[in-house]
Amino acid sequence: MSNPVDVHWFDSTMSGAPSLSGEAGKLIGVLDACLIDGFGSVTLDSMVVASGIATATKSTGHNFLDHTVILIAGATPSGLNGEKRITRTGATTFTFDATGISDQTATGTITAKMAPVGWTKAHSVTNKAAYARTALAATAMKLRVDDSPAQYPTLIMYETMSDVDTGTGASTTRYFAKSSAASATARAWRLYADDYMFYLFANADGSTWSSVMVFGDIAQYKSGDAYHCLLIGHAAANTTSHLYFVDGTTTGSELCRSYTQVGGVVTSCRLSHRSCQYLGVGTLVSPNYADNGYHAWPIECREGVTIARGKMPGLFCPIHSSLFADGLVYVGNNRLFTQMTYNASYRAAMDITGPWR
Repeated sequence: MSNPVDVHWFDSTMSGAPSLSGEAGKLIGVLDACLIDGFGSVTLDSMVVASGIATATKSTGHNFLDHTVILIAGATPSGLNGEKRITRTGATTFTFDATGISDQTATGTITAKMAPVGWTKAHSVTNKAAYARTALAATAMKLRVDDSPAQYPTLIMYETMSDVDTGTGASTTRYFAKSSAASATARAWRLYADDYMFYLFANADGSTWSSVMVFGDIAQYKSGDAYHCLLIGHAAANTTSHLYFVDGTTTGSELCRSYTQVGGVVTSCRLSHRSCQYLGVGTLVSPNYADNGYHAWPIECREGVTIARGKMPGLFCPIHSSLFADGLVYVGNNRLFTQMTYNASYRAAMDITGPWR
């Protein structure tokens, strides 16, 4: 029952999740909760270990979703603490792998919450923040978010920063759409991440997952490539995202430097299965007749259009001709995927099993 905890995923339906709306500061609230702080803490009633499986109980309901990574604290023995990928067994119970811990009832005031990814803030002031990775192998690039605008925060990738407004090696300014309306109306969101990269999707227009932000390190092909950090945002202050294009479109997408390791930012594109111009627009029957399965292909990240730099971690291209339901969990390629559905045609598959690299 051992499950990896490299990949974290969150969505706005989870208990304690921050609200995203067309108001200043709301995007930083979501990023802080997912990347740095976690959310939805509860005190458990009991935790019992039997045959290498821990069963946790919260009589009033724990509200954690299946396959999510949570953070346990306060338990004795201490081996029960830390990040755990859970199996939801009911509204009041969940289980996780406890291999190596003898059968017993845990003691202590035991808490559980959605585990943060483990990033940090390098700099911050009101409605502005610069996010950094703590993983030793991560590139040095940081993401600056100016969340002062009500609807369309700005995004800049920097190589170095001395404060939240000053840095070197800046990317082109990109945008993220929190909402198509400057109001307190909440918009649905989902975030998927590992130690090196995150994808944030928002239902900014209230009907489609039209808004996307991506920041972090791709799974680079060349060892020693120190500049394989990617930023994808909207090219203008609107709800149009180009992440779903896998036909060589470079709009809104940049790597921090060329494969030569010198110079400034370079444009980037994504390519996948030949039959797909957009993510999820394929020709395969749904489900596939031969194995009744869900099929999703890797996505290559290129510098410009012709230089392959690596793969998009965690992001896959569903190649079926008709739509699978949005947000549900599917089994394919020996992984679990959730599907992000932009509209009646475009859809992206996100690997929630991991590891991504």
